[in-house]
Amino acid sequence: MSLPFRLAAAVFPLLCATTQQATAEPADVLEALRLQDVLAVMAQEGAAYGEDLQAELFPDKGGASWAAQVAAVHDPARLRPLFDEVFAATFDTSQEAEILEFLQSDLGKRIVSLEIDARRALQEPGIEEAANAARDAGYDAGNPRLRAVEDFIERADLIEPNVTSGMNANLAFYRAMVQAGGLSYQVTESDMLAEIWGQEPAVREQMNSWVVSYLFMAYAPLSDAELERYAVFSTSTAGRALNRALFAGFDAIFVDSSTRLGAAAGGHLAGEDL
Repeated sequence: MSLPFRLAAAVFPLLCATTQQATAEPADVLEALRLQDVLAVMAQEGAAYGEDLQAELFPDKGGASWAAQVAAVHDPARLRPLFDEVFAATFDTSQEAEILEFLQSDLGKRIVSLEIDARRALQEPGIEEAANAARDAGYDAGNPRLRAVEDFIERADLIEPNVTSGMNANLAFYRAMVQAGGLSYQVTESDMLAEIWGQEPAVREQMNSWVVSYLFMAYAPLSDAELERYAVFSTSTAGRALNRALFAGFDAIFVDSSTRLGAAAGGHLAGEDL
């Protein structure tokens, strides 16, 4: 069967400011990044994803029970400890001072607000369509800012980790759904891997499309010089260390939430409300 794949796998060059501290810890960086706000937005995205899954897999089932399961899976209070653990294990603490120095800048404050506000806006009816239309118009007109955003995405290496995370989450969902008895026919591990890899071109294309639209909208208020400053940081040793730890943390919670959703969906498909 063809499963809907999850685009919310993540764009994570999130920046913000915090008060200066003599000694930094991974928790200080996450506070600066306003991780709790990010997880709250992702819970909204997860609710929408749950509605899509219901429409795709069991349109006549689910109801309030499914919505409650989806909300519990994406509860920030449940996901935060796992994210913190993986982030701390991956984060290069030797880069903390440089990271926090950048995060404390006025530019960092603006960027984190722009990114979070844009993610929230995309949950509103018609906003994603408008963002896609603006992107397409930018391509037609040869908009130099759109080119600059694409250059930023390439330099910051945002697509490949997102695609990998999305594929990992899809496989976790599929495995859990099969284990929960969600399919009426037998599916082997090889079958699942073939199905997931068969989705890779579509995942990559839609991920690239979504990231460009999102960042083109989010960074519209930035000047060219500010966007370049951000790109320079993102490609620095410190910036790459930050993104590497962020992607590891988000990948962990996407796999976790996808596994739980797959088990819940399998239960509904099997006629059993887990």
